[in-house]
Amino acid sequence: MAARKRKESDATDNGSRMASGFAGLIGATVVIAGLMVAAFFAWKHWAKPVLQISRYQLTPENLRIPPPPPWIRTDIKAEVFRDASLSDASALEEDLTPRVAHAFEMHPWVAEVTRVSKQAPSNVIVDLTYRQPIAWVEVPEGMFGQQGQAALPIDGESVLLPQDGFTPEDLGLFIRIDVENLSMCGPTGAPWGDPRVAGAAAIATILGDQWRELGLYEIKVVADYSRPNIPSSTRYELLTPKEKRLIWGSAPGAEFPGELPAIAKVRLLRDYVQKRGRLDESAVLGLDLRSPESIRTALLPR
Repeated sequence: MAARKRKESDATDNGSRMASGFAGLIGATVVIAGLMVAAFFAWKHWAKPVLQISRYQLTPENLRIPPPPPWIRTDIKAEVFRDASLSDASALEEDLTPRVAHAFEMHPWVAEVTRVSKQAPSNVIVDLTYRQPIAWVEVPEGMFGQQGQAALPIDGESVLLPQDGFTPEDLGLFIRIDVENLSMCGPTGAPWGDPRVAGAAAIATILGDQWRELGLYEIKVVADYSRPNIPSSTRYELLTPKEKRLIWGSAPGAEFPGELPAIAKVRLLRDYVQKRGRLDESAVLGLDLRSPESIRTALLPR
């Protein structure tokens, strides 16, 4: 009897200890959960002040971008910080790199952001490519409410570029584009929206800096009604400063059957200038780059 009572007493003690252990474990779990909740709300309360510690604050000085090319004469970093409100950004933010990438992608002088990386303690490095102006688009008087004729810069994808920093002396830096019945352009940093401007920009890109050596001045875009039984199409012409005209033809990649591709046209132009001199100083009347026969005829001995 006594032995059985001792066993029952030991079982009771063990059960009490187990219950006490479970209660302690539950209590500890509740305490830990409480601490986690408290830490969460404390972080939400104190996170912003911590993120704004000057050591981790993002500034134009600790953000690095490739040196802007000479045709960009504005402070891109300052403009991005202003427009994207990056002055409150911190290197401790988890989404800082995509935020910075998006901010620079929105700038009209930036063609592409390839990478954004952090460097301790608070440096941010942005790898990007800049847009390059390729031509001026002549804008008729009054289109944008301006007095007199204007010229707006575009890149090779017909994206309208900022006009800030350009001077009247810069008008000779790029070839000009003149489009009949030009349509209104989109906002700065977006493509013009007129496929004829895009075609002229593609021609200007293929010409590159050679337009000066060739003696050109302008790419003119007109309607072409010369093809029988075919609705009017777009025709591109090249003009010299003395208004001597050459027929380029179609936009690059949109050539008619039998028409020379754009690269071949440029090659023929170079050959012609090498043998006859700059286009503005030679007889180029009727020169049609759509057909090599036109160039061959022009190069016949006089």
